[in-house]
Amino acid sequence: MGDLHLPPAATSTAPVPAVVTVHGSGPMSGEYARNWEDMGSRLAAVGIAVFGYDKPGCGESGGDWTRLTFADRAAETVAAVTAVAAQPEIDGERIGLLGGSQGGWIAPLAANIDSRIRTIITFSGPGVSVAESEEYQIGAEGAAEGYTSEEIADALALYRRVLSRLRAGDAAAAILTDEIHLVGTRAAELAEVTSVKELEFFAGIADFDPVPALEKLTCPILAIFGSDDVLVPTEASVAAYEAAFARSGHRDHEIVVFPGADHGLRVPDPATGRPRRAPGFFELITARLVRTLR
Repeated sequence: MGDLHLPPAATSTAPVPAVVTVHGSGPMSGEYARNWEDMGSRLAAVGIAVFGYDKPGCGESGGDWTRLTFADRAAETVAAVTAVAAQPEIDGERIGLLGGSQGGWIAPLAANIDSRIRTIITFSGPGVSVAESEEYQIGAEGAAEGYTSEEIADALALYRRVLSRLRAGDAAAAILTDEIHLVGTRAAELAEVTSVKELEFFAGIADFDPVPALEKLTCPILAIFGSDDVLVPTEASVAAYEAAFARSGHRDHEIVVFPGADHGLRVPDPATGRPRRAPGFFELITARLVRTLR
């Protein structure tokens, strides 16, 4: 299930290209993705449809997203591509993916499965493993949110213990029982060691490495990052993307880092001090999609 936003001129005799939004982590519906910063209207204005689907267990979709591996999520994305390509107003040979955060890991996997996917745009999509990205987040986000150096060190130590035991095959419930004295502390909160369900989900994705999928990629890709992202290691991710494309010989790629931007590609508004999307962000996305899908 999901939400399809069509340009007014789209008809079965004049089908238009479409982008499928690939969700980040957590529960998300298609309506949220389609309406994100009015993305549907922005792209409809240049003749591109937007399809946002409900993650399993969200909106009107059945299932449970916390039980999915990244391979499952890639298959889910391909299913969304199939669904939107079947609509009479859509040109099924001109489909793109727009993946944010965790969706930046998923989009290349899906594109390597389905040749109908003509282009990818990722924003704040890590170029490193899930485990490495999580460790970076503990340190960077902890510092940004005012955790003490001791609290950050405790959180990192807890995270590494838990990760080691998950890799060894220990049950999440047993791990949480052994660390119960820390549950509810700031260290556990920062390390996101809070429930059996979360640990079980993390165990299934922790060692996912995005590099092989990037090396196999053949379609055009635009990867966007913020220099001040505290959830994703921008410098390491850019280096990983560049190295992967150098090894594979991939040509049609662009990597853009917005100075001062955070994980959501926001910067402080100089007039109000409140966060706003980095100037040029939407224009960059629109121009890229027009070039690669029109």
